[in-house]
Amino acid sequence: MLMLSLSAFDLTPSQAKSREWLVSNGTGGYASSTAIGMNTRKYHGLLIAPLLGPGSRHVMLSKLEETVRVAGAEYPLSTNTYPGIVYPEGFRHLVGFGFATHPTFTYSLGGARLEKSVRMPHGKNAVVISYRLASGRVAELAVRPLLAPRQIHQDPSTSEPDVQFESDRFGFSIPKPASMRVSASAGSFAPLPQKYRNMEYRMERERGYTCTETLFSPGCFSATLEKGEEVHIVASLEHLAPSEALDILDRQQTRFHHLAYGFARQNGIDRTDFGDTLLSAADSFVVSRSAKHGILAGYHWFSQWGRDAMISIPGLLLCSARHALAFEILAGQAQLMRDGLLPNFVDEEGRAHYGSADASLWFVNAVRQYVEYSGDYWSVQQELWKPLRAFLSLYIQGNSLVAMDSDCLLSVKEPAATWMDARINGVAVTPRKGKPVEVNALWYSDLKFMLGLAERFDDKRTESVIAPIIETLDSSFQKFCSGDGGLFDVLDPNDNSLRPNQLFAISLPHSPLNELQKKHAFNVVRSRLYTPFGLRTLSPEDNRYHEYYAGNQEQRDEAYHQGPVWPWLLGAFYDAQLRVYPGSERQVLASLRPLAEAMNRGCMGSLPELYEPATMEPRGAISQAWSVAEVLRIYTKVKRSAVESQGISSEKARMIA
Repeated sequence: MLMLSLSAFDLTPSQAKSREWLVSNGTGGYASSTAIGMNTRKYHGLLIAPLLGPGSRHVMLSKLEETVRVAGAEYPLSTNTYPGIVYPEGFRHLVGFGFATHPTFTYSLGGARLEKSVRMPHGKNAVVISYRLASGRVAELAVRPLLAPRQIHQDPSTSEPDVQFESDRFGFSIPKPASMRVSASAGSFAPLPQKYRNMEYRMERERGYTCTETLFSPGCFSATLEKGEEVHIVASLEHLAPSEALDILDRQQTRFHHLAYGFARQNGIDRTDFGDTLLSAADSFVVSRSAKHGILAGYHWFSQWGRDAMISIPGLLLCSARHALAFEILAGQAQLMRDGLLPNFVDEEGRAHYGSADASLWFVNAVRQYVEYSGDYWSVQQELWKPLRAFLSLYIQGNSLVAMDSDCLLSVKEPAATWMDARINGVAVTPRKGKPVEVNALWYSDLKFMLGLAERFDDKRTESVIAPIIETLDSSFQKFCSGDGGLFDVLDPNDNSLRPNQLFAISLPHSPLNELQKKHAFNVVRSRLYTPFGLRTLSPEDNRYHEYYAGNQEQRDEAYHQGPVWPWLLGAFYDAQLRVYPGSERQVLASLRPLAEAMNRGCMGSLPELYEPATMEPRGAISQAWSVAEVLRIYTKVKRSAVESQGISSEKARMIA
């Protein structure tokens, strides 16, 4: 796996907001901060744990305040921001930061060198922070845990947190909002309560939110380290002792290698640093709670979103041979279908919200890809064919969000029911009421797939329903063709805004467009919307185009789909390129190279929700499921094709990407 590292220039408070890290634990919990350990978001913390389910996450352990005494001199490791000041300035002693599967920090302390790491046992709501004296004779370590237990979306507060605790010489425990034990593998704990007032989170201030918080420390761990010795501090909702947590980590060391081996074997390709890094990021979005699996849409604030999960399943699970897990999630989503609709998202309390006109269309597309990867038509017939037919019937008849018109095109009834769903005061920023192009491209491709299933399953009634609709769509879809060679974004009313949604009429396996129409539309999109980091969501020539994505919630929502570059759209773009220009796999592989470099900024080892057009800096959620999934899917597709179909040697393919 690629070891991502930062130079001394990057290890400063001014660079902290664009140098973040995140480690997940497979339950929806995570640890996350910046490369200098300075929390800049209310979502940062060393143990963020779900209490009721993957969505109900709480900041249980905010951070550790650390000092080290070497040869009589005291050195802070911590870096914090308070109004108008950075204190302490531990970043000045930080000489190295690296990230592979977890972050490592290296400090130079008056001739001694101390290494620190943060790891999470998979499947456990626990974090292990380890300190090792790599050089120097002896060092005295003092560590204060800082707490302000709250739900992750809750605004931080400057009032004193109500934290009750019990302690012994090995550590302490708190009873609420969940029972948590914090203990150390060596040294001792002294109960010395102290408050840290008005700690400031810079990113929350920039985003227009409450940004200061008072944290509470129950006491201090102290330990003496000689050269080569380690001490481990463990915070755990399972009350794991340090030795137990370390044993779990030891047993799980090969977990990722098994995943990466299965990925390489299924696809017949060699492992690469880029592929391994994408695969590790992909694994972070797959969560399990009470034996049920799901997909988190992104970190830090997204929960489980239906559309995002359906788009992400092929990249996160299918191309890495996790077929059973993919089917489990598909079947679970089918059980949540209401009135033919899949949930747009499931909130932190576990409530499903049905506001998406296209999530069910993406569900059918995900089922198509499931059978293409697995060949498992039997399970689809047994468990998914009934909900697929229900979806078909309710989209034809019409439901609260979508209905088939007389021309057999789907008409969306609400202006913010597609993936471009930003609202300000309840009003859609990019209103797409009518017949959106990608909704109808999906509808056509899904119907073709379902017709094939009906024939395979000998379902004559379903065949008789679908066949005439497809025949009508072949001609009705031509209404999307505009005069400039591209496609209208929406019909009825007609919207000629140049957006990337038309790509899906080219990229999906079944399209009502002829080859010349596909090529014209693709070239229009490529010339005006494509960047190596993703697709612009609006043409720069449009007077509504936003170069910047910044400011408060309203300002960001205004820009959200009006120009910012979205990486997830690269999947459809490169699929379309391969259809329009067959044999261009090598060019696609080369085009992915900037993304490998981009994974060394923003959230280390992952891809963000979007990029700001003017600066190409990562913005939005720092790590987004469909961004990673679609890049991994297309990377796998073209690498496999380049190696197998074009006969490129493994060594040359490795050099390309």
